[in-house]
Amino acid sequence: MDVDARIEQSLWDLFWLPAWASVVDRPGVLYTHSDRDQHALNQVLRVRGPVEDLPEIVAEVDHAHQGVCSRWLLCRDSQLPALPPLLLRHGWMPEHRHHVRAARVARLHVPPSPGVTVRAVEDAATLRDCIAVCDAAFDRGFEAVSEARLADELGQLGRADAQVHRFVAYDGVSGRPMASGGLNTFPALGVGFLWGGGTLPELRRRGAYRAVVAARLERAREVGCDLVGVYARVDSSDPVMAALGFERHGTMVSWSRPADYAHGP
Repeated sequence: MDVDARIEQSLWDLFWLPAWASVVDRPGVLYTHSDRDQHALNQVLRVRGPVEDLPEIVAEVDHAHQGVCSRWLLCRDSQLPALPPLLLRHGWMPEHRHHVRAARVARLHVPPSPGVTVRAVEDAATLRDCIAVCDAAFDRGFEAVSEARLADELGQLGRADAQVHRFVAYDGVSGRPMASGGLNTFPALGVGFLWGGGTLPELRRRGAYRAVVAARLERAREVGCDLVGVYARVDSSDPVMAALGFERHGTMVSWSRPADYAHGP
């Protein structure tokens, strides 16, 4: 498999999905759905068609995602020309364009960031910091983190064979959280997938994002991944990942729809 295919296939491993969420997986489509209003729990990860089946597939996802925010992740092989008009008709809009950036773990060294300390998320306090920084970095607004969510995520992070790894960068003097990011590891593919990386707007350009990338690379090395990849937003993280030495490959375009989308009669 080429780099794009390996990284896309890592998304299909839904080991992290809570038991109460649902998965629909067949050759033409792969998507998740739940009654919780979180994109990660209501998203399409693969669509292949055939073309004549696309209207039915889009209508099916439309029905499954009513009342919750919804996202389609259109990786290279899911970018079917007939799909965008159907998504527009059902209320989805193009959201962000991403470049596939990847690096061979053994070949890349990210320099340290003086004055920044990175901690792996191992307890509720650090997880709250991680989520709060991520929400603020992506302008999602403040939302109290439920005890159920903390339990779900700490359960994944605390496993001896954990595939989810999260990190927070702190100011070395004040102790203030600055940046956070996640890494999912897929030993069978040899892939580490970077996600959720962001820095508080007022603390950017101080090396915190770079420090979180370095911590995730080190963890990928420790668990035996040879390739680390990310879908880097063209208008934000892509220049940073390019400067750190991540090579560009294909593209991924995300489409989203809000939970309050008004369906027709």
